[in-house]
Amino acid sequence: MLKNIAIGIAIGLMVMGGIWGLVHLMGESRPEPELIAESLPGASKGVMDLICELDLDLDGQLALGIKENEPSRITMAQIDFDQKSGWYQGTIAISESRSGTLQLMGTRLKIYRPAMFQRFGVMITGEEFVLDRKTGSFVQSLSLKDGRNVKLIKGTCAKVIKPPF
Repeated sequence: MLKNIAIGIAIGLMVMGGIWGLVHLMGESRPEPELIAESLPGASKGVMDLICELDLDLDGQLALGIKENEPSRITMAQIDFDQKSGWYQGTIAISESRSGTLQLMGTRLKIYRPAMFQRFGVMITGEEFVLDRKTGSFVQSLSLKDGRNVKLIKGTCAKVIKPPF
């Protein structure tokens, strides 16, 4: 009886080892170098396309007196490491046509653009967003003329992976 159990375990281990070997043999032997470089926190070449799910930050909404309740939205963003710039789509956004300046801070990417416009009853002097490459966290802030920095939008972004077709 014990001999049959030992033989069964040995056969099971051999089958599992064979399946494991086939999976690794059939998979890619090594990933493409550009995919490795872009996924590392310190990489800073090329363009990174992102898709983000964003919400109004409740504290920022209250600080600016925004009464409308905005639903979460899906939007696009892009970081161009070669041009040292970036943008994202939205109502209060750093647009593609007037992109902001990129600053690398470890795993965090900060895009800033000076501004001078009136909105929500205050003068906005700058807008920025920070994207944490490690967590995907997105936070958009507005700098106000009175010296306050109000976090208005927050959410999560993920890298867009383009299919081969």
